[in-house]
Amino acid sequence: APEDGGAMELSAERLEQLYLEVAPQILDGPAIEQQLSKLNFLPTGCDGIDDLLEGGLRQGQVTELTGEAGSGKTQLCLSAAASAAALGHRVVYLDTGGGFSAKRIKEFHRGFVTADADSAEVEQHLSLTLDLITVLSVHDILTLFKVLEELALGLSGDPGVPGDGGLEGNQDVVDIGRYMGLLVVDSLSSLLSPVITRLHHQGYTMMASTASLLRSLAPAHNCAVLYTNHTVSAGGNDRGGASIKPALGTRWTSTPHRRVCLGKGHGNDAQGCTAEVIYGPGTGSSCAFKVVGDGIRTL
Repeated sequence: APEDGGAMELSAERLEQLYLEVAPQILDGPAIEQQLSKLNFLPTGCDGIDDLLEGGLRQGQVTELTGEAGSGKTQLCLSAAASAAALGHRVVYLDTGGGFSAKRIKEFHRGFVTADADSAEVEQHLSLTLDLITVLSVHDILTLFKVLEELALGLSGDPGVPGDGGLEGNQDVVDIGRYMGLLVVDSLSSLLSPVITRLHHQGYTMMASTASLLRSLAPAHNCAVLYTNHTVSAGGNDRGGASIKPALGTRWTSTPHRRVCLGKGHGNDAQGCTAEVIYGPGTGSSCAFKVVGDGIRTL
């Protein structure tokens, strides 16, 4: 564990004690009680999308956010990370393109606290929230495999040793995996798309391995898994315009338990975005939302 006062030095019992002391004093009481009553769900930070998901991100399951650039995928990932950490859950955020923003986490956190909260208590709770979010830079598929395997080792707490014939992992990542409540991968498709080509004969094997790791991690850790998938053109539609489809294709379709497609607003509603469940329970249900300074608002 690090010696610089980071979150890794805090035991689960101490973290729970700190949240019991601080959180009820500064967070919206009825809202947090409602979330805590749904022990199998983690909030995304947007009520409308939580309703689409029938309560939020279900622990033990995998949720996909797909959509074109600018539709709010990364903002929802950051909002979900901030929301989960504010409620005391360990978050692991795998950043593949430099999209993570501590500044946005702080802004989302500001939207969670009550107007009359003591500033010192807000700062203390913010510090605890940030300590619970571990950001790891992952820029290729092999690094992703390594990190996911290390997180899986967290259940045993044993990183392994060279030459023992088993998996080996970084002790810090193993420790983080032991208490993980939410895993975010933004963006997963940016890692998989380059290897799913005719020139890469093992591409689909790597895709299948990634799907297996994510689907097994979620129930094993009882954590929610959230990842993003960009879109590609699907050709013309009935109205003569271009349509889009998730980038990872039909072989990936059954990997998530739910797929939510995000879209950018147009015309008079250009500042808003849309969300629709296109795979899994609730398919066809939709809502509109808007990303604002301190949160994501349902329209």
